[in-house]
Amino acid sequence: MAPSIGEAAQHLLESWTRDDWHAAAKSVTVRRVKPALIFGLAFWAMRKVAELAQFYYKKRKPPPRKPQPEKKQGWGSIVALLGVLVTIAAGVQAWCYHRYGPLFFWAAESKQLDLTPHAWRALLETRSVAFIGGHHRAGTTQLWRSVARHAEVASFGEQRDCGLDFSEGIFAQDVYPRFGVGEVQDFLGSSSTKNTGLGRYALGAVEDVYWTEGHFTVSGHAQARVLNRFGFLWDRHSGLDQAKVLLEKSPPNAVLARYLQALVDWPDHVRAPEKTCAADAEFCDVAPPPAPLSSRARFIFVTRHPIANAVSHLAYMKDGTVPELVAHWVAVEAYMRSNVPRLAHVRKVKFEDFCAAPAESLLDLWTFLGVEADLAAAAAATADVRRDPNKIHRETYCAPVRAGNPSAAAAHAVLADRFAGVIEDAHGYAVRDWCSVDE
Repeated sequence: MAPSIGEAAQHLLESWTRDDWHAAAKSVTVRRVKPALIFGLAFWAMRKVAELAQFYYKKRKPPPRKPQPEKKQGWGSIVALLGVLVTIAAGVQAWCYHRYGPLFFWAAESKQLDLTPHAWRALLETRSVAFIGGHHRAGTTQLWRSVARHAEVASFGEQRDCGLDFSEGIFAQDVYPRFGVGEVQDFLGSSSTKNTGLGRYALGAVEDVYWTEGHFTVSGHAQARVLNRFGFLWDRHSGLDQAKVLLEKSPPNAVLARYLQALVDWPDHVRAPEKTCAADAEFCDVAPPPAPLSSRARFIFVTRHPIANAVSHLAYMKDGTVPELVAHWVAVEAYMRSNVPRLAHVRKVKFEDFCAAPAESLLDLWTFLGVEADLAAAAAATADVRRDPNKIHRETYCAPVRAGNPSAAAAHAVLADRFAGVIEDAHGYAVRDWCSVDE
């Protein structure tokens, strides 16, 4: 019978000596325990290094915040934003209404009559269209107000009556050019490189600026389109029935006069060759047509001392210079002088002369336009005219020159050398001695 496991183990214990047990223990330690101890020590050392690194990291970096619940956008902020936008829009609209009146908000097509060219020709059989033009900032508005105060003269009314800047008809129509006047040329910088806009438009190319009776747009359609726009304003403010003179004022009329005359007189206008030019006839290779014997259009050109005119521009042109503006003045004068011999009815007025004797000057202009009045009515219509319109601008320009400022004196000397000969001989305005003599 085989021994049991317990018996075998008991026999083994009894049979082994001390040396046998020592040898067995040594063999097991070397082969089994030693690698386990080495691995255990290495694991303990690595764990301690990881604990130290984790402790250092937690000490340097704050613990992460607990996630906050996302807040939803409320209606209150949206309503507040809409309120701000509505307030801004309402403010802009209120400013436009205060400056330009209710007509500013009307559509362009709703601000016109619906008369045909034939109807306009019949209407103008007993009326004339008077155009006031000249230099910007030369007194055209003051003269226009005075002329318009006659009961038989129809006008657009003031700016709030017609919704147009300075009540100028050029902004009411879309047939002939506005030359950039009244428009923003460059919102972020200077527009001095562009020959358009206030104080620069007449320096542009002749074919772009000088429209005459030879322009291809002279037609019955253009006539009716322009006069219907103007007629709406004439009729709304003054009425067409009682008016003998239909008055419109825009400074570029002085340059566009031949074109406007042909437009009003169509189809009876004297048509020019297709090519025209701005200078006198000796500088042109095509002779312009003669002035018509009669016309339904009349023109009043207003001029002013070139330096005073240039200084008055500077309030509206931050990047303008006096020499540049005087050069533009000379260009506008050249166009006016070229136009005068080709117009049937024209009168040129120096603003200084008008202000010196306003009642007499206005009575003469009313007579020229074909309406009757007396000196007392003219005096009442010119009661607000300043007698010396150039005083402020002259003091502004001449004060540093008279004080002996070297740069101001040098600039005036250069200006006089460049323009005095042309202006003093052809137009009768003192330039070189403007700061030393009284006008």
